Amino acid sequence: MSGLLYAIGEVSRITGVSVKALRLYQEKGLLEPSRVDPSSGYRYYTERDIAQAHTLRALRDLRLSMEEIRGVLAELDQGASLAEQLGRVRARLAEEAASAQRAVLALDTLLRHQARAEAYLRAPPPLVERWLPSVRAAVHRARGRYSDAAVVFPRLLAACGPHVAGAPFCLFHEAEYREDDADISWCVPLAPGARPEGVHVEELPEVQAATLVHTGPPDSVGPSWARLFAHLHARERAPAVPLRETYLRVGATDAAPASSWLTELALSWEENGSRGTP
Repeated sequence: MSGLLYAIGEVSRITGVSVKALRLYQEKGLLEPSRVDPSSGYRYYTERDIAQAHTLRALRDLRLSMEEIRGVLAELDQGASLAEQLGRVRARLAEEAASAQRAVLALDTLLRHQARAEAYLRAPPPLVERWLPSVRAAVHRARGRYSDAAVVFPRLLAACGPHVAGAPFCLFHEAEYREDDADISWCVPLAPGARPEGVHVEELPEVQAATLVHTGPPDSVGPSWARLFAHLHARERAPAVPLRETYLRVGATDAAPASSWLTELALSWEENGSRGTP
């Protein structure tokens, strides 16, 4: 693995684990940052730490307690495979009452994600630095869940009607992943001069960014965000917000084939500035 270090907010975005949860895992002795800046208190993580955070999230999705997770991690430290450990957990959950069914489905989702990650590593999408042009857009900014796009975008698109001039996109105004209070701008590009009634319109400036087109549903973008953060860090650039996801093609359902989803991710940078959240 490389020697790159990632700020806590970046690890949150890559893994889908909130900053609050990452701090709790440190407090419980489950995931220690590889480096803590003595002057600022900022936490920094390696790629190995990120892999550990993915494992912790998977185990928490299975509704394991902190002590159960500690036991699984101890088994892993003694040489047991993650697949073996997950197989044992799945067998136990499958025998429980119907209330455990959601945990079983969470494991199935984890296994699908593992297959997607392996396919991604075999053929990662090309990464390109380019200028994103300025755009006139209908914008709805609010705090909420990422899944709110299923409600917000249809309303925006209906309100904009014939003025729509491109694929919808989201701006994430925080680097970290948040479970239910993310600061999001849902945006629909408009034709020059268009001003549909009942929507807020903004002129978004051009910005230089590292971009790539991710194939797969929204919950599979972590590896692509990891590549973008690593690309900037390798060039000693500080990632900047907002992060942008443009939805070039959207699957009919979450169960649709991965190829049904195409999302362009864009990460801009600052010439100077502090990295991350302490």
